[in-house]
Amino acid sequence: MDNRFIGILVNDSWFRGIPTGRTYHESLPCYERAGRLHGVTPCFFRLKDIQPGQPFIHAYVKTEIGYKRCRIPAPDVIHNRTLYTNKRPKLAIRRLVDDGKRIFNEWNRYGKGYIHQLLMTDPTLRPHLPVTQAATLSAVKEMMAVFPQLILKPNSSSIGMGIMKLEHTGPGWLLHGVVKGRVIAFREKLPAVLRRKLRSRPYLVQQLLPLATYNGRPFDLRVSVQRNETGDWQISGIAAKVAKPGAYRTNVAQGGVVYRLDHVLEAYPLLRAESVRQAIGEFSLRVACHLSRYLPHLADIGLDVGLTEHGFPMFIECNGRDLRYSFQQGNMPDTFQQLYSNPVGFAKYLLESGGHS
Repeated sequence: MDNRFIGILVNDSWFRGIPTGRTYHESLPCYERAGRLHGVTPCFFRLKDIQPGQPFIHAYVKTEIGYKRCRIPAPDVIHNRTLYTNKRPKLAIRRLVDDGKRIFNEWNRYGKGYIHQLLMTDPTLRPHLPVTQAATLSAVKEMMAVFPQLILKPNSSSIGMGIMKLEHTGPGWLLHGVVKGRVIAFREKLPAVLRRKLRSRPYLVQQLLPLATYNGRPFDLRVSVQRNETGDWQISGIAAKVAKPGAYRTNVAQGGVVYRLDHVLEAYPLLRAESVRQAIGEFSLRVACHLSRYLPHLADIGLDVGLTEHGFPMFIECNGRDLRYSFQQGNMPDTFQQLYSNPVGFAKYLLESGGHS
């Protein structure tokens, strides 16, 4: 067994499934192949398993008879694959960093409004950003006076949960998504159920992006941007997520279907697929490089990028913990493996360079 351990920090449910291989969207075989590629050993543990100053920990490691909890030296480099929403874990991770541990993706839950504000500070990125405001009642009314279609999304949410759509019609407006399977029509006053939603938690209101379509269904892109074994950012994969018929959300968890980028671009014969791919890649790398100036030790993100019918990339959101299953659903096994190999390679880079992310 290679004794150069790379730590993979996981949550409780993930951890419990390791002995049986039931680790949800995470692939243990992909981690093992990544470890063999880079000559290191992935080990898996929870935040409560490691303390500052602790020379050894108990972590799951692959052995000849399967995964076993072993006593090993506490790894110096750790990839954070957890998702926490309160301050206590954040402080615990910060204490480990202060103790000398190199943890990348140290924190991976940032509000959508905060990310938008960071990107707005770069003038070259602004043309790619939808008009966005905090969704107060007055801001929603103000945006309704300007845009015929709007998206309302929780400032902090995942997999498309809680997203609503406002759509202007001849006599008034239609509200989609606030009640499952039901569309609410209204004229001027916002429906009471929407007002309650906006008071219950922070929301953003955005112009609905003019997304390109495939077979009449809107699609956007999941772009994986990661640091690799040289420490540099790279585009690891691009997958197109197509909304199910009649839907406005492209999320796979909401019924979206995944295709390769070149496949959906066949609907736009005037666009050169390679030029579009290059524009998406250059834009996504600019986003990652800009965010890494502000977000500590960023190294592995999944961007949702919209595409207009002219091939112009538009920013939708940044996922600090990319679940990666879009590439698995899209039958892209080589890309799916690379999504694991790059972070492990970057961890090796940190281990050998002695530097930080």
